[in-house]
Amino acid sequence: MIYDVKEGPLLVNTHATAVGQQIVEVVLNTPEALNALNGDMVDLLLEHVPAWEADDNVIAILMRGAGSKAFCAGGDIRQLYREIDAGNQHVGEVFFNHEYEMDLMLHNLATPLVVWGNGYVIGGGMGLLQSAAIRIGTQSSRLAMPEVTIGLFPDVGASYFLRQVPDQLGLFFGLTGAMLNATDGRQLGLLDGLLYDDHYQQLMQCLLAMPSQSQQATLVQLKGKVLALEATTSEMPESNLDHHRAEIISAINQVELADIISGLSNLKGTSKWLDKAITTMEQGSPTSLHLYHRLFQANFTNVEQALLQEYIIGVNATRLDEFKEGVRALLIDKDRNPNWRYKSVDTTPKNWIDQFFSTQDVAPANFS
Repeated sequence: MIYDVKEGPLLVNTHATAVGQQIVEVVLNTPEALNALNGDMVDLLLEHVPAWEADDNVIAILMRGAGSKAFCAGGDIRQLYREIDAGNQHVGEVFFNHEYEMDLMLHNLATPLVVWGNGYVIGGGMGLLQSAAIRIGTQSSRLAMPEVTIGLFPDVGASYFLRQVPDQLGLFFGLTGAMLNATDGRQLGLLDGLLYDDHYQQLMQCLLAMPSQSQQATLVQLKGKVLALEATTSEMPESNLDHHRAEIISAINQVELADIISGLSNLKGTSKWLDKAITTMEQGSPTSLHLYHRLFQANFTNVEQALLQEYIIGVNATRLDEFKEGVRALLIDKDRNPNWRYKSVDTTPKNWIDQFFSTQDVAPANFS
């Protein structure tokens, strides 16, 4: 079956292999918005992916972003803001059920999913990347989860997949919204291979030359090809994290969130990269910092557990004002001066954070 979609926010190209099987190439197609994940994209993925998964003739799915600047620079949350601002009390349940259903579906695929994570991979883009069986970065990759800047929290399964990062550095990544280059992402286990941007066609040719074989054999062969291509790369960016790793690990190795924040703040003045990350944390929502810290401590054993808890917090975030204020300041009025409910993690009361974890008046998730 041919699955091609030639126009719209999600393009689909079907490629025939040498033995008549199929590679489905998916392109996020809003380059003017850095391929930000919108509701139409999610709808189309929820519609098409199950058909590809059920088709034994489809041996792999390859996902990339249109243009050269980004794979996917986050979710399009302006519409969510407008619904919240209009008083829609149930928009969070619709929005997060929808996106998290898609994320969980991709995580559970048996068909090998390869994500080409070039350029910006931010927020919801990280959710797509981390759902893949093979996560590829390039010399242009920039990975970040800066949700603390909008009064939200690193979600789309981040409270699981960032927990898998060694030395608890996923805590630093989520609290600061630090921008990781490809080398950092590879070292932290957030990427499975580092390739040049122009290796894409070589990877596609490898897929098209695949023999008729099981999905597992295809996945093994694909991983081998990625590693072989990676062995030819010699000009990847220098790690930003390496210069500060020991100091960061020491700073986050504290029980209390306030002590972690203080320890990280004391590292300012070391480098522009680290200073920017720490400033993002300091200017971010204290509520968001608490939410992510508590989620991180939960230590979920799989991504579904994480998404179910994130769903509850996300729905409550659409009903409490911190998220709305963060989006207003960054994306609507663009004054970059959010009036956070509490000004520091020290003054943020536990009963306020507890409200975000309450299941009262939250409809059960329908994606599990």
